[in-house]
Amino acid sequence: MRKIDLENSIGTTIFLASKSLERAAEHRIKSKLGLTASQWKVIMALKFFNGISQKELAGKIYVDGSTLVPVIDKMENGGLVERKPDPNDRRNNLIFLTKKSESAIDSIIEILLQLRKEFYKDISQKEQNKVQTILRKITDNADNILNKK
Repeated sequence: MRKIDLENSIGTTIFLASKSLERAAEHRIKSKLGLTASQWKVIMALKFFNGISQKELAGKIYVDGSTLVPVIDKMENGGLVERKPDPNDRRNNLIFLTKKSESAIDSIIEILLQLRKEFYKDISQKEQNKVQTILRKITDNADNILNKK
Protein backbone atom coordinates (compact mmCIF):
# COMPACT_ATOMS: atom_id res chain seq x y z
CA MET A 1 0.00 0.00 0.00
CA ARG A 2 1.25 3.49 -0.90
CA LYS A 3 1.46 6.09 1.83
CA ILE A 4 0.80 9.80 1.64
CA ASP A 5 3.24 12.12 3.37
CA LEU A 6 0.76 14.65 4.72
CA GLU A 7 3.35 16.43 6.80
CA ASN A 8 5.27 17.52 3.69
CA SER A 9 2.23 17.96 1.43
CA ILE A 10 1.66 21.31 -0.27
CA GLY A 11 -2.05 20.86 0.39
CA THR A 12 -1.50 20.37 4.11
CA THR A 13 0.81 23.36 4.24
CA ILE A 14 -1.74 25.53 2.42
CA PHE A 15 -4.52 24.34 4.73
CA LEU A 16 -2.51 24.99 7.90
CA ALA A 17 -1.36 28.42 6.71
CA SER A 18 -4.91 29.35 5.75
CA LYS A 19 -6.32 28.23 9.09
CA SER A 20 -3.60 30.09 10.98
CA LEU A 21 -4.30 33.32 9.08
CA GLU A 22 -8.03 32.90 9.60
CA ARG A 23 -7.69 32.22 13.35
CA ALA A 24 -5.41 35.22 13.83
CA ALA A 25 -7.86 37.49 11.98
CA GLU A 26 -10.81 36.10 13.94
CA HIS A 27 -9.00 36.67 17.24
CA ARG A 28 -7.89 40.22 16.40
CA ILE A 29 -11.27 41.35 15.07
CA LYS A 30 -13.15 39.75 17.97
CA SER A 31 -10.87 41.37 20.55
CA LYS A 32 -10.96 44.83 18.92
CA LEU A 33 -14.48 45.01 17.49
CA GLY A 34 -16.43 42.28 19.29
CA LEU A 35 -17.47 40.69 15.98
CA THR A 36 -17.46 36.94 15.50
CA ALA A 37 -15.77 35.44 12.45
CA SER A 38 -19.11 34.84 10.77
CA GLN A 39 -20.28 38.37 11.48
CA TRP A 40 -17.29 40.19 10.03
CA LYS A 41 -17.25 37.87 7.01
CA VAL A 42 -20.92 38.67 6.39
CA ILE A 43 -20.20 42.40 6.70
CA MET A 44 -17.29 42.22 4.28
CA ALA A 45 -19.23 40.10 1.78
CA LEU A 46 -22.12 42.56 1.90
CA LYS A 47 -19.68 45.43 1.38
CA PHE A 48 -19.19 44.07 -2.13
CA PHE A 49 -22.54 42.31 -2.71
CA ASN A 50 -25.04 44.30 -0.62
CA GLY A 51 -28.64 43.20 -1.10
CA ILE A 52 -28.12 39.54 -1.95
CA SER A 53 -30.09 36.53 -0.82
CA GLN A 54 -29.06 34.50 2.18
CA LYS A 55 -28.21 31.59 -0.12
CA GLU A 56 -25.95 33.78 -2.26
CA LEU A 57 -24.37 35.24 0.86
CA ALA A 58 -23.64 31.77 2.23
CA GLY A 59 -21.88 30.94 -1.03
CA LYS A 60 -19.77 34.09 -0.83
CA ILE A 61 -18.43 33.21 2.62
CA TYR A 62 -18.28 29.43 2.00
CA VAL A 63 -20.78 28.28 4.63
CA ASP A 64 -23.95 26.24 4.47
CA GLY A 65 -27.09 28.35 4.17
CA SER A 66 -28.65 26.84 7.29
CA THR A 67 -25.52 27.72 9.28
CA LEU A 68 -26.02 31.35 8.34
CA VAL A 69 -29.61 31.62 9.65
CA PRO A 70 -28.74 32.14 13.35
CA VAL A 71 -25.85 34.45 12.41
CA ILE A 72 -28.14 36.68 10.33
CA ASP A 73 -30.82 36.55 13.07
CA LYS A 74 -28.32 37.72 15.67
CA MET A 75 -26.88 40.38 13.38
CA GLU A 76 -30.37 41.65 12.54
CA ASN A 77 -31.27 41.83 16.25
CA GLY A 78 -28.02 43.73 16.85
CA GLY A 79 -28.76 46.22 14.09
CA LEU A 80 -25.87 45.08 11.87
CA VAL A 81 -27.97 43.86 8.92
CA GLU A 82 -31.54 44.07 7.77
CA ARG A 83 -33.67 41.72 5.77
CA LYS A 84 -35.91 43.11 3.05
CA PRO A 85 -38.33 41.17 0.85
CA ASP A 86 -36.97 40.29 -2.57
CA PRO A 87 -39.14 42.20 -5.07
CA ASN A 88 -38.59 39.42 -7.63
CA ASP A 89 -39.33 36.47 -5.34
CA ARG A 90 -41.59 36.82 -2.31
CA ARG A 91 -40.15 33.64 -0.81
CA ASN A 92 -36.72 35.26 -0.41
CA ASN A 93 -35.31 38.02 1.70
CA LEU A 94 -32.35 40.10 0.65
CA ILE A 95 -29.70 40.97 3.21
CA PHE A 96 -28.43 44.55 3.52
CA LEU A 97 -25.84 46.33 5.64
CA THR A 98 -27.00 48.95 8.09
CA LYS A 99 -25.24 52.20 8.97
CA LYS A 100 -23.98 50.50 12.13
CA SER A 101 -22.22 47.71 10.22
CA GLU A 102 -20.98 50.07 7.50
CA SER A 103 -19.11 52.02 10.17
CA ALA A 104 -17.23 48.83 11.12
CA ILE A 105 -15.93 48.19 7.60
CA ASP A 106 -13.00 50.62 7.79
CA SER A 107 -11.95 49.14 11.14
CA ILE A 108 -12.11 45.59 9.77
CA ILE A 109 -10.05 46.58 6.74
CA GLU A 110 -7.49 48.36 8.91
CA ILE A 111 -7.10 45.29 11.12
CA LEU A 112 -6.74 43.00 8.09
CA LEU A 113 -4.13 45.28 6.51
CA GLN A 114 -2.14 45.41 9.75
CA LEU A 115 -2.31 41.63 10.04
CA ARG A 116 -1.14 41.29 6.45
CA LYS A 117 1.99 43.27 7.35
CA GLU A 118 2.59 40.98 10.29
CA PHE A 119 1.88 37.82 8.30
CA TYR A 120 4.19 38.76 5.43
CA LYS A 121 7.02 40.06 7.58
CA ASP A 122 10.40 39.03 6.12
CA ILE A 123 8.79 37.81 2.89
CA SER A 124 9.83 39.88 -0.12
CA GLN A 125 7.30 41.17 -2.63
CA LYS A 126 8.90 38.90 -5.24
CA GLU A 127 8.37 35.86 -2.99
CA GLN A 128 4.77 36.91 -2.31
CA ASN A 129 4.11 37.26 -6.04
CA LYS A 130 5.57 33.81 -6.72
CA VAL A 131 3.42 32.19 -4.03
CA GLN A 132 0.33 33.90 -5.45
CA THR A 133 1.13 32.69 -8.95
CA ILE A 134 1.59 29.10 -7.76
CA LEU A 135 -1.55 29.12 -5.61
CA ARG A 136 -3.62 30.53 -8.48
CA LYS A 137 -2.39 27.70 -10.72
CA ILE A 138 -3.33 25.13 -8.06
CA THR A 139 -6.76 26.76 -7.68
CA ASP A 140 -7.31 26.79 -11.46
CA ASN A 141 -6.32 23.12 -11.69
CA ALA A 142 -8.72 22.20 -8.87
CA ASP A 143 -11.52 24.26 -10.45
CA ASN A 144 -10.92 22.51 -13.78
CA ILE A 145 -11.35 19.13 -12.06
CA LEU A 146 -14.62 20.30 -10.49
CA ASN A 147 -15.91 21.70 -13.78
CA LYS A 148 -15.35 18.37 -15.55
CA LYS A 149 -18.05 16.68 -13.46
